[in-house]
Amino acid sequence: MSRNPVMTEEELTAMHQRAKAAGMYPYGAAPEQMHTVARRGVDEPQIDNNWQQMWHAIGVDRLLELLTESIEDGGR
Repeated sequence: MSRNPVMTEEELTAMHQRAKAAGMYPYGAAPEQMHTVARRGVDEPQIDNNWQQMWHAIGVDRLLELLTESIEDGGR
């Protein structure tokens, strides 16, 4: 896992080499055991469909924001 949401092939290869040197391949860090996540561009329009509206109405978006804040500050 990387803190950088966008990685070049060289950065990805270097990350895998560090994971291998650290002995993490048996625990899912080998390239064939990992996946990448597609991301939307920051300049793309907001998604506003029925699912987004429902999540907002019941407060899931705010709950996810609170969870993210809690994770980012170490759960303090």
